[in-house]
Amino acid sequence: MDNARQGRTVALWATGAVVVAVALTAALLTFGGSSEPDEPLTSPTEASDGCDGVEGQSIDLDEQVVDPSPRTCFVLDEAASVTVGAAALEPSDTIELALYDEDGAQLGTAASAPDWDPEFTVELAAGAYAIEVTGLVLGEEPPFLLYTATFTPQGDGAADAGDGFDTASVPPAQACGAEVPVLADDQPVSVAADSAVDDATLDPSAPGDIHYACVEVEQSVFAKVGVASEDPESVDSPDLTMAIYRAAEDDGAATLLRTADDVIGFDPETSLELEPGTYMVAASAWLGGDTGALELYFDDDADLFRRGEATSMHADVSPDLCDDAPAVSPGDTLTVEGENTYVCLDNDEDQRLTIQAATLTDQDLVLEILGHDEQPYRLAWADGNPYSDVLADFDPLLDQTVPEGRWIIAVTTYFAGTAADYDLRVVEGGGGE
Repeated sequence: MDNARQGRTVALWATGAVVVAVALTAALLTFGGSSEPDEPLTSPTEASDGCDGVEGQSIDLDEQVVDPSPRTCFVLDEAASVTVGAAALEPSDTIELALYDEDGAQLGTAASAPDWDPEFTVELAAGAYAIEVTGLVLGEEPPFLLYTATFTPQGDGAADAGDGFDTASVPPAQACGAEVPVLADDQPVSVAADSAVDDATLDPSAPGDIHYACVEVEQSVFAKVGVASEDPESVDSPDLTMAIYRAAEDDGAATLLRTADDVIGFDPETSLELEPGTYMVAASAWLGGDTGALELYFDDDADLFRRGEATSMHADVSPDLCDDAPAVSPGDTLTVEGENTYVCLDNDEDQRLTIQAATLTDQDLVLEILGHDEQPYRLAWADGNPYSDVLADFDPLLDQTVPEGRWIIAVTTYFAGTAADYDLRVVEGGGGE
């Protein structure tokens, strides 16, 4: 983490699935298709007549299933944000992944791309759902693994924040400074990878635990909150996730405000408006894994900016491209016709900006803000809109403080394709509108 003036991962599930698929393929070849693969892979669950009337092989969530039926199903007892992904066991095979509700309406879809496995995340209400995997070559399904992960819903969508979830386990405001460490501007909270487990603390470093830190806000502020691991660019780095709660003043339930997950080469970070009060920041690893050593940080005066490794497709980006690329300034809206990846942003002062790309077709867009210092680096990355209440959100939005200088806005599709025909807007002052 760089706490200095300059100028947005742990690997995505899709990236991890490629690694797991390759390793699993080698294991199956070596051991003659053993039915007992190493953890965390699991054998397919027994086929059923369906899930509450939805036809398919019933599977459990938050697991990986090796070579299941092309059509599987699962049941949600409560609202959740659900990630669904698949990886062909032979890297050269290509597949398409789709999710349907009990009425057959398609809720999400993704297809293989070079060096990319299909994956998507949707907010779901309680109910039964079906997953279908099909082969893109001759319509035959090659052997594949299927994985799912569930998280507390983002809120403001089909699944409201906290709906059906036990947020009473989040420490109350009274725990600040006692069981829970206090997090403040320029005063990060560190969690060691090998801390001794102490039943008296709410912040042990043991697999499956959640690490809390509290923030006490005295006046309204637009703040940045994040988690930094030792090496987010390593493929071995844990998959971290973060949640921010408004803490209860007694033993009641906290209120979930925002969640954030890591992205390629970048640990979870988010910026949001906080009113006076006490907040809890929770850091954990996907699927209850060990978080390893990490640092929670808070910035309320807009002087902390992180540098992440630019996505590989932008590894050769140079400031020289701004000589010919379209340019925008705060307050501008630009309509891009045809294919175009890069737009240059001239920002004349440190200020809060909303930057959004809106497709004019049916693309699932991704935003990446790049700076350059001997080589390109990432300031920010987004593939969704934290203010959106739409179930399938294809238009990414960033709302954060952007330092003074010239920045390169890269707009691509989620599967690393070239974006075309979209609107790009830069709004001063930030916000969701």
